[in-house]
Amino acid sequence: MKFDDVKSDTLNLRVSPSFKLALKAAADHEQRSMVNMLEVLVAAFCESKSISVPAVREAQTRAIKNPNVKAED
Repeated sequence: MKFDDVKSDTLNLRVSPSFKLALKAAADHEQRSMVNMLEVLVAAFCESKSISVPAVREAQTRAIKNPNVKAED
């Protein structure tokens, strides 16, 4: 799985200092940004659990057809 759509959404996370340090250490080890490291980890997790992520266009189409329905976080 690859997240290759345009990065246009913002996600703010509150994490423990130790989690942030661990993420930074892992990202530095792999020469990645922390955001990219999270993307790689989530993609690997989804693949290992056979979780399919709907295409962006499908999600956008659903949002247009049902504007009063909030997207899942």
